[in-house]
Amino acid sequence: MSLADRIAQSVIKKYNELPKRGKPTVKGKGAQTKEEWTVLAGFVLENTQTSQLECVSLGTGLKCQHREQLSPYGDSLHDSHAEVIARRALLVYLIDHFQDIFTKQDARYVFPRHLQLHLYTSRCPCGDASIEPLDDKLSDSTSEQPKAKRQRISQDPLSIVRGHQDFDSLGSLRLKPGRADSIPTLSMSCSDKIAKWNALGVQGSLLAMLMAPLYISSIVVGDLYNHKSIDRAINQRGVSALAGKDLPRHYQANICSISHTTVEFKKSQVYLKAKGVDVITADASICWYHGLPPQKSVALVNGSKQGAKLALSGCQPHKLWPSICKISLLNRFLSVYEKLEPQGYLEFQQHIYKSIKQQSTEYQQAKRQLLESSLFKDWVQCPAMYESFDRNGSIN
Repeated sequence: MSLADRIAQSVIKKYNELPKRGKPTVKGKGAQTKEEWTVLAGFVLENTQTSQLECVSLGTGLKCQHREQLSPYGDSLHDSHAEVIARRALLVYLIDHFQDIFTKQDARYVFPRHLQLHLYTSRCPCGDASIEPLDDKLSDSTSEQPKAKRQRISQDPLSIVRGHQDFDSLGSLRLKPGRADSIPTLSMSCSDKIAKWNALGVQGSLLAMLMAPLYISSIVVGDLYNHKSIDRAINQRGVSALAGKDLPRHYQANICSISHTTVEFKKSQVYLKAKGVDVITADASICWYHGLPPQKSVALVNGSKQGAKLALSGCQPHKLWPSICKISLLNRFLSVYEKLEPQGYLEFQQHIYKSIKQQSTEYQQAKRQLLESSLFKDWVQCPAMYESFDRNGSIN
């Protein structure tokens, strides 16, 4: 079995071990019956000395919150696409096991050389990577695009393209969701986000204060696979954007290998349609990370814990915070940072989320260099009003 198939199998096997909560279900009855489908993504660690693989995080999902649904307290998710949830779950794993995984070298913690990080996704990432496969798939259908439910948000750059529009605009940044008849969000496509991870690392700005950037070694894709499109979207845009840039130490335009897998995910749109059933997108998402017992995997709906009785105003109670939301990740990070950098921790205690991220100077420098490039200059960044909370959920 190829490495790509083994990586896919590792994530799917872990998914199958999780309880039904949050997984796709059958909707309706009789002739109106439809099966929900979803996308599965996961991160896998490979021990190159033993060839052993271990899935350390996974996520499912297809939904996003539009601006009017967003919480300013960091207590819910803006983007519930599978790849984004899997990456946030990876952050939990890295933070919770930081001292077990990383070793300190020259004032920076580094990832073990014998470990490689792989990303599996059951469907080609939305956005630029999937434009050509989707164009081929839709070529026999009407070319008329549905009308948008509401006009483009005025703050959004005019050059940002919706996911399923302008199929000839290759290399463009794209906003979720793809459908033109849906309400726009502030979330960039998964292709764009993975390209950003390829330039800045998957660890994000908080962990970058402690560690060197961590890059993906390979991406394994199931349905709608097109090597040329994925390479352009994930690898080549970053290479072009950072060419000639004097990047901070350890930062680079990473090029990850790209592979196809034929291992079937049985809740995918392609698999279910091949069975001849009517399908509908799943409402819920799942989040799991290594160290979390399978029976305690988290189901999410509209960016919050499924079934939670949410407060009508203010920050949600701590027990209702998803483990992968911004305020949860901030508190997890600060707990580790306090042990490793107690002096720096004292300075951060009263800071808001956004200002703490800004202290990650090398990461922010590399990010500026990426976003100043012509290919990434129209990136829609999260407005400050959604990152002005402190670790307790107070707005400052």
